[in-house]
Amino acid sequence: MAKFDEKDPRWLVQDMGESGRNVNNWHWTERDCTEWSKQRLGELLSGIQLTAAPAATRTVKLESMTGDAFLNTRKNKLIPSYDLEVRVSWAGELTDGDGKVVGGATGKLHLPHIGDDNHDEDPEIRIVTDTNSSDAERLKQAIHSAGKKPVLEAVHRFVAELRAGGPALAEAEAEAAAGGAGADGGKPKLSSAAEVEREKAAKAAKEKAEKEKSKGGGKSISITAKFHCRPQDIFECFTVQGRVCAFTQSPAVVQPAPGGSFSWYGGSISGSFTELAAPGRIAMTWRFNTWPEDCASKVVIDITEPEPGNTVVKIRQTEVPPADKFGHEDTAEFTERGWHSQVLDRIRHVFGYGA
Repeated sequence: MAKFDEKDPRWLVQDMGESGRNVNNWHWTERDCTEWSKQRLGELLSGIQLTAAPAATRTVKLESMTGDAFLNTRKNKLIPSYDLEVRVSWAGELTDGDGKVVGGATGKLHLPHIGDDNHDEDPEIRIVTDTNSSDAERLKQAIHSAGKKPVLEAVHRFVAELRAGGPALAEAEAEAAAGGAGADGGKPKLSSAAEVEREKAAKAAKEKAEKEKSKGGGKSISITAKFHCRPQDIFECFTVQGRVCAFTQSPAVVQPAPGGSFSWYGGSISGSFTELAAPGRIAMTWRFNTWPEDCASKVVIDITEPEPGNTVVKIRQTEVPPADKFGHEDTAEFTERGWHSQVLDRIRHVFGYGA
């Protein structure tokens, strides 16, 4: 037995570094995810097509987010704690039978409580108009009857990502995409609890994607859009890097040649060109960075001009995975909405090609 005030090596841990202070995330740790939450909600809730003509509405941007979000770890378990209030601006327009705009209005979507106590429920959405007009009331009713679903899907996606690791997940994804490595020179690492949640969802999604692929399956998307421009104008929107940066308003890389790669929205979407036949046809492989690894779809864009100055764009996307790596099974719906709100509508508004 050691004497009083004498150090007994049997009771000492020598050279205990950072990894030894919280082995296997046993002790309580806390990470502030508030800023990440604001950024992610801004990405997910911007530019969502809520309803179609004749009462077409879409979200514009995240106006405000108040509250706090934390991700705690104890005994290797993730314990999210968040209570958020969110306001999102929306805009809409009314059209007649010929597609002519006859009115419009703007407003806010108010989500008073997105919290860990109701993570498995649909949060309340209050629809507010900026004016008390008949147009505003008609668009409000359109959102109330058919426009809430895509907003709820975006919120549930945010909650699932937060509960799976939040900013730690995003950091690891970004580092891996950039070809980076962790301190040990290997794969970037999340906390072990976040890694477990992520791997479980990714494994299930990958198995489902492989099962669909073995059947020759995967989901398909068909979109037809009209523009007031020439086919070459649309062709360049997908093949000229400056134009892609303009309508996405974010970093992009475009190598317009068969086998050349492309990256939109800072790497959120990537792929490679397989065929370029100006100005009428573009074929490419295409994927979201949230899809299971080694999972890509095929996209063919046909561009025609049935009348001078009136261009028709037909997009056919096949082999869309049934679920992303977080386990969300709305990949086809989410992707189709993205084509409309984040690509086609933006091309119309930025370049003035509205039809």
